[in-house]
Amino acid sequence: MRTVRDIMNSELIVVRTGSSVDDLIQLLDEEAISGVPVLDSADRIQGVVSRTDVIRSAARAREVAAPDTFWETLGTESDQEEDDPSWFLAPESAVYMVPAHTFPALGMAEILVDEIMTPVAFTVEPDMPVGDLAEFLVRGRIHRALVVEREKLIGIVTAFDLLRVMAGDRTP
Repeated sequence: MRTVRDIMNSELIVVRTGSSVDDLIQLLDEEAISGVPVLDSADRIQGVVSRTDVIRSAARAREVAAPDTFWETLGTESDQEEDDPSWFLAPESAVYMVPAHTFPALGMAEILVDEIMTPVAFTVEPDMPVGDLAEFLVRGRIHRALVVEREKLIGIVTAFDLLRVMAGDRTP
């Protein structure tokens, strides 16, 4: 029986509390991932943050009027190819696609990941059977689970990792 340890990704990409959302956006784009754990300076899990959190934050931005050039730029670039890496896509919502370089106009540099993250991280143990993990993710409508052993973050498993296993690719 396969366990979480067998499919988890132990090469962790994390963001620290106090990091700006601009830094988060850059990290997510560079690593081509949709979310990361948020750790404090003592490596304790504080939550998780995703592209969807960034989009939600931008949508309810503090009454900061975007300059006219923001909307003009957005309108003229909407015909670009979707796989252009300069675009920021929130795959969980599949609703918003915004050029990443336009985010500074929305004041994202002033917002910290602490303000937009989900403060509760869903954790699992490495010996959990993969079937139980799948049920856990589906029931909770969770996109990623953090793997913790002896109170230390040792890996992450995403819904995509489970799909990869189902497709026969066992590599994390």
